[in-house]
Amino acid sequence: MKNIGFTVLLCFTFIFVNHSAFAQITPEKDSTETKDKVSEKDERFLQSMDNYKNKNKFNRFIHKLFIRNPKTKKANATTDKFGESQKSFEDSEGKIIRNIEIESHDPFGYSLTDSTEIPNSFLEKAGNFLHAKTKKFVVRNYLLPKSGDVLDSLEILESERLMRSQRFIRRVQIETVPVGENSDSVDLVVRTLDSWTIVPNLTYSGSRVGLRLRDRNFMGLGHDFDSRYRQNFETGNNRFSTRYTVPNIQRTFISFNVGYYSDEENQYTKGISFQRRFFSPLTRWAGGIYVGQRAYQDSIPNDKGIFAQNFKYNLQDYWGGYAIRLFDTEKTAAERLNNLIVSGRYFKVDYVQSPTPLIDPIDYYSDEEFYLVGIGISRRNFVQDRFIRNYDIVEDIPVGMSYGITAGIQNKNQRNRFYLAGGFKMGNYYKLGYFGFEAQYGGFLKGSKSEQSVFSLKTNYFTRLMTWGQWKFRNFISSNIIVGNNRVDSRGDRLTLNEHDPLGIVGFHSVDVIGTNKWLTEIQIQSYSPYEFLGFRISPFLSSSLGLISNEGEYLINSKLYAKVGIGVMFTNDYLVFNNFQLSFAWYNSIPGHGDNIFKTNTFDNRDYELMDFDFGKPELIEYNPRFVY
Repeated sequence: MKNIGFTVLLCFTFIFVNHSAFAQITPEKDSTETKDKVSEKDERFLQSMDNYKNKNKFNRFIHKLFIRNPKTKKANATTDKFGESQKSFEDSEGKIIRNIEIESHDPFGYSLTDSTEIPNSFLEKAGNFLHAKTKKFVVRNYLLPKSGDVLDSLEILESERLMRSQRFIRRVQIETVPVGENSDSVDLVVRTLDSWTIVPNLTYSGSRVGLRLRDRNFMGLGHDFDSRYRQNFETGNNRFSTRYTVPNIQRTFISFNVGYYSDEENQYTKGISFQRRFFSPLTRWAGGIYVGQRAYQDSIPNDKGIFAQNFKYNLQDYWGGYAIRLFDTEKTAAERLNNLIVSGRYFKVDYVQSPTPLIDPIDYYSDEEFYLVGIGISRRNFVQDRFIRNYDIVEDIPVGMSYGITAGIQNKNQRNRFYLAGGFKMGNYYKLGYFGFEAQYGGFLKGSKSEQSVFSLKTNYFTRLMTWGQWKFRNFISSNIIVGNNRVDSRGDRLTLNEHDPLGIVGFHSVDVIGTNKWLTEIQIQSYSPYEFLGFRISPFLSSSLGLISNEGEYLINSKLYAKVGIGVMFTNDYLVFNNFQLSFAWYNSIPGHGDNIFKTNTFDNRDYELMDFDFGKPELIEYNPRFVY
């Protein structure tokens, strides 16, 4: 408990300092106010809410968060760029959409801003010939409005964002064309520019050679096919994985995924899923189904002379949720995105193989059923920014806040336990850059005692874009603290710093570094090169990862520091959006079981800086370790 108190104090001091230091940018007034006047009924509603706000602190809190008079200057001033984008749709707002024209272009030689640009060189023409252009119906599947609908500028902006989020589309532009001088109808013209989506990848590291082939736009259908193979010539073993994803079935935004993965130790995961996320703040329902199996080996320390144990379990996971707009009277774009979300989930873990009772006397690896419900509030907007994960390409950065509670019942080992957790998350742009954080606390309750409780704090920060001559730079920092209390006395309920854990150090793996508390901070200084060769930009970076791990009753600050310091280059290609990869040279101060002062050369896909999202969807347990179902 001393450790929890110390960590909580440290975390909230960090949050307070950051909020004090990062005074929020004063946003410019949105120049596009809705033409529709607030009705008399709406005004009475707002007035009544204004009267009730002074009844108690909770009413004032809700009023401050969600009730703002649409006429006020504050209501129309937002940090996102809805206002800037709405200017082009102001004259068309509320008109009927007559026809929708789709123009899909190959990746090379075309421009969305200059229709006269066409491929001229042999390489451009050859590349386009080999490329399967995105089908028009695929683009139409991501367009929220249909012919005959009333034009809603927010739906148009969300459609642009959804198309940009697809890895097979590089740029998108939607325009309205008046049908006549005094007509109540408009036509929509949607222009998209594809990315080159077939990317073979060859890797070499010591005795291992790997090949990856991925097509993010298979046959121009927007499907994602990904297969990998890696051979270890020293051991004769190999690793193989394949996955096929349909991200949007017939405009329902229901995705389908089937995949298989096996590693050099014959550990494997296979599964099939259907899922519809809260893909937009305008989404009303979401849900998913997953059925899969996982088999792996693990070594549980014991004095019985038993080494590696086999584990295998089947997993069934079902969930559904519904979003309710909090206030229908809200008219501005930013105010329409406040949702109350209610969701439920059931999942079942069925062990086919588990350790012998000699080394698992508490039967930690056993069948379980879990019933969860969640209720939360989400306010989610997006800011268009550049030079984050790509070079000078528009990226949609989530800003907003969400908070809620998750509760449920776990049935395991003929025992029912009540689970309760809550969390708060927010992020926005400030004078010194983007800052976001997420705080969660929860666990199981048995009588007056808590079991397997977790406190988690995540913080993300990146600077404003800095310029030095033609070069551009950003600093990225992420920090994560996990504190476990009253955890089960089992290796399966322990944290590590291993690479493939939810929070691990790339290139780090040790069976000896385990605990119940963990702190991991990652820092990267990323440059964006102005020079290119055959479309590739080579951008140097410096990175470091710092990790601490401790057990209950121990201070994290007193634990051994594990560090990785790396230097390398990131290869980006303006035509291969999201297909960045890195070549780096890294030093590790210590990897127990492998030695000290270790140097590694890594060739790997770029693990993108993880952006926070502010939806509240599938009820989940607080993330703790990779052996846990969330």
